[in-house]
Amino acid sequence: MVSSEEQSAPESSASAHPPLYRALKSRRADYVRPQTIRIKVGTWNVAARSGTDRDVREWFVKGKGVVRQLCGHKVSDDQRTSTDNKGGKEQEEDEESGDEKTVPFPRGDKDNNPEGIGLYVLGLQEIVDINSPTETLKPYHDSAPVNKWKKAVQDALPTGYQLVAESQLVGLLLLIYASPSVAGNISSVSNSNVATGLLGYVGNKGAVSARLVLGQTTPLVFVNCHLAAGSDKGSLDRRNWDAGQILSRTKFNPVDIQHELVDDSIETIGKEDVAFWFGDLNYRLDHIPANDVRNVLHRHTLNSYDGTDKSQGQSKAQSDSPSQSTPEGDGKADSSNQDGEETLDIPPCLSDEEVDPHTDPSSLQTTISSLIPHDQLRIQQKQGKAFQNGWREGPITFLPTYKYDVGRVAVFDTSEKLRGPSWCDRILYRTRQDRLSYEQQEKEAQEAKRKDEEMKKSGLAQAVSDDTVLFDYDPATDGANEDEYEPSEAQSTGNLSAEAQKISNDPVRLEYYQSCQAILTSDHKPLQAVFTLTYESVIPELKAKVHQEVAWELDRAENESRPGLTVVVDDPEVMRDTSRGEDGDANAIDFGSVAYNIPVSRSLTVANTGSVPATFYFAEIPGFAKDTLRAVPPWLNIQVEKKVDHEGDGKQKPHTGEHSLLPGELATIQIIVHVRDMNHVRVLNYGEVKLEEILVLRVKDGRDHFISVHGKWLPTCFGLSVDDLTHMPEEGARTLEATPEAWARQRERASARLSAPRELFRLTETISELTERAVAEWSMTKSGSDEESSPPWLSEPYGMKWPFTKETWTLQDQEKRAPLLAIAHEALDTNKPLNSIFPPEVPALQYVEILSEVLLAFLHSLSDGIVTTAVWQKLEQDMIAREKAKMPPRTWEEVQTWVLENLSYSPAHSVSFTFVTFMLGHIVNEVAPMRQQEPPGKPPSDPQQDGPSPPSPAKEGQQQRMNPPPPPTPASTAAFIAAGSFRRRARTVTSSSSSSETPSSGDNPSLVRRQAVETALATVFSSYLISSDVPVPSKDKEKRALEARKRGIIEPFLKTFGVD
Repeated sequence: MVSSEEQSAPESSASAHPPLYRALKSRRADYVRPQTIRIKVGTWNVAARSGTDRDVREWFVKGKGVVRQLCGHKVSDDQRTSTDNKGGKEQEEDEESGDEKTVPFPRGDKDNNPEGIGLYVLGLQEIVDINSPTETLKPYHDSAPVNKWKKAVQDALPTGYQLVAESQLVGLLLLIYASPSVAGNISSVSNSNVATGLLGYVGNKGAVSARLVLGQTTPLVFVNCHLAAGSDKGSLDRRNWDAGQILSRTKFNPVDIQHELVDDSIETIGKEDVAFWFGDLNYRLDHIPANDVRNVLHRHTLNSYDGTDKSQGQSKAQSDSPSQSTPEGDGKADSSNQDGEETLDIPPCLSDEEVDPHTDPSSLQTTISSLIPHDQLRIQQKQGKAFQNGWREGPITFLPTYKYDVGRVAVFDTSEKLRGPSWCDRILYRTRQDRLSYEQQEKEAQEAKRKDEEMKKSGLAQAVSDDTVLFDYDPATDGANEDEYEPSEAQSTGNLSAEAQKISNDPVRLEYYQSCQAILTSDHKPLQAVFTLTYESVIPELKAKVHQEVAWELDRAENESRPGLTVVVDDPEVMRDTSRGEDGDANAIDFGSVAYNIPVSRSLTVANTGSVPATFYFAEIPGFAKDTLRAVPPWLNIQVEKKVDHEGDGKQKPHTGEHSLLPGELATIQIIVHVRDMNHVRVLNYGEVKLEEILVLRVKDGRDHFISVHGKWLPTCFGLSVDDLTHMPEEGARTLEATPEAWARQRERASARLSAPRELFRLTETISELTERAVAEWSMTKSGSDEESSPPWLSEPYGMKWPFTKETWTLQDQEKRAPLLAIAHEALDTNKPLNSIFPPEVPALQYVEILSEVLLAFLHSLSDGIVTTAVWQKLEQDMIAREKAKMPPRTWEEVQTWVLENLSYSPAHSVSFTFVTFMLGHIVNEVAPMRQQEPPGKPPSDPQQDGPSPPSPAKEGQQQRMNPPPPPTPASTAAFIAAGSFRRRARTVTSSSSSSETPSSGDNPSLVRRQAVETALATVFSSYLISSDVPVPSKDKEKRALEARKRGIIEPFLKTFGVD
């Protein structure tokens, strides 16, 4: 039974349980009722002798084998039968006058179960020879001895008893049987074995334990042990060590505290309500010679077995021949009374009614009482070395249980060793209140000791005994009117009341505790005890009714008190998913068509329609990457804005974290889909994933809201490979289906394959044209004006990278650039002309800057790059080899030829590389035209060109701007470049890296600027033309060398060129 102190203690652990369990437990009084059960515990060291299993029926089940003369007092009927087992009118009157909640204890059939036992608990030791290494160290489990004992006990028990727990460790065996009415009331059975024998871990010594829960409320623990043998001091210490090991190492499976009405998982010894510890504890008698013990006990057994009387000799002879003592030959004394107690033919003596054995100095009980102070177990308990924390034992009124001559009654060991008689076999028990009382006493003792030490340190103890303290006391007058105090009377009254209260509150009552002297087949005598346990048991019918009521009350209270949010999708008609039918989910968000890098926004309205404040947040769900969690996918952005903001800022807040709404408040949630991650773009393009997700709007202590978001992905040319771009249909990527099957069909059309990506050609050609127009517009509109301004390509320090770096852009506002970028993306995906997609008011400068940003994004999105990782590794190895060989650097023409040869494996990559470098060379000519510096008096000449000198690049560019040639068609230009019908024309003035003909840079400032522009643009595009999968070294020196090599394969293509 659980005490009130223990019930209220574990409040913190109960708070972690579900509300239904806590509420059901709080009403336990409505469905639990007190019940009683009789538990019979028996223990016997059978010494591995044959025939002992045949005796179990007589002594353990029928209760026979108790010799009345050797019990110290008469075994009366009221000790052998529970006071609760009343019959006839007494039982009816008790039941009628009792509490209506009390369930009467089920009475046993007198013929089948004369003692009305609910649980039979049998602990055996040495069912096999534990001194044999073959048995102790056997590598396999031999079930034959266990099965033999299980069959013997099952056959001996009345019909219907069930084995509810069993545990074995070498020679130790624990069997627990329950009556039919009790078996269904047992749950959470768990067993545990602890070996403490050789080396502390061999099973020749140790314990087997079982834990079970009775009536879903009362945990019981049963421990059957066999501790170390021996009578010396070392053996005593080893027994104490064994007991400590059993306590610390016994582990049970946890109890399901949501199913059982317990406050702990009961995984160790000490957490249970009642524990029984029994077995061969092997504690001996100290400070008394064995012969003295034998002689003093012999005085009480001599009259019966001294052999001087003829009848006694017959009895002795019968004991020596077990096969003749009983028809079954089971080795028991042959005479018994109707109560099952053994009687012997001895001279008449005074009965217990005539002389109290406790006051008779010549009685066996007095002799036993004189020996008990020498019992090692009692001494160790008092000294706090073993079994001190609340364990108790019934009064010992029987002869020592060890050691006897086999086959003889009350004849102690007559072998050469002459072992001294001892109470080796014991049955201990403890309730939860016993343990708590002991712990409280220990705590008080420690506190008192601490206070005494503090008083000694402060000198108060000396001050109390100081002679200067005066007492004004007159013994003649003080206390004259008071009644005389009788200490003995007060002490006895107080002790009686406390003891009576303790007994009345004790859930366990020991009915009897006896040994069976007439069982002769082992050198140990069996020991048995019967307990009556009062406990609370769950009545299933009442619990089911209370469970239904509690569930209904919780549901009603939860609905009334839990936060309630209402989620409404704004503009449901606009956002309806028509592809899923007209009757689509009204709470689903359809983003419609979603294109690359173009955000699409939808909104939700969240209202607190409940009566309590509500806190909500977006719960984490599995992420795009493996083993990751995130509240929303990376392509979604969520912003929360409260309509009534008590914090005073009124600004939108990100979705991360929690947001609270008071009753009646509203919040708007903006959900924005923005696909920018290129890995995600690729899988969307190929149809491997879809734009759909389920967001979980979690309300604390409330109901979750599941919001489905989805959109239709519009395929794009971004994120594809060069090879896939050459299979693009003429109408553009937008006409493709985002499915693997559609891409497979498109690749099969070999006839439709292009020599290079159409999108790349259109971008580079349009940027070249617009650069020329932008430079011309600036020259016509800005040059010569009063405004002191310079073109962006002349601005410092980033002007040399114009128009491919944002620091040089004339339109910096991202909000104004975003719609223009979206127009350009759309034109690329739908194959619209790029030179007329923007409104007329957009100047050429901004036009070319927008398309330049698109070009860089397009090159960066290529999955393989124009110069693939494999090609670059080959080029880099060649360059490193030439550096190590200290070979002279290649000329521009040699570099161009070498690079194009390495790219020739794939015409698409080669032509694409040429498109970009052709465009860069054109831009360099426009923004950094080279003017040759002429010596005075001598016209400029070109030693490498026959015929008349050509006009200067500036004049030539101006003439081309005034009379621009018609733009070539995409097919003609692509074929022209792919066929290699052009070559770069070397300049008269070269850079310092090309040849020895290079004059000093200071002779021509235009050359200096042109070289800087070429280097800057080559640096920019080295990161876009070469695959991003190329590994980057960690050291700065190696990084700079890698950047120089990348720049070295691009810069030669940017020199002055013409077409023959």
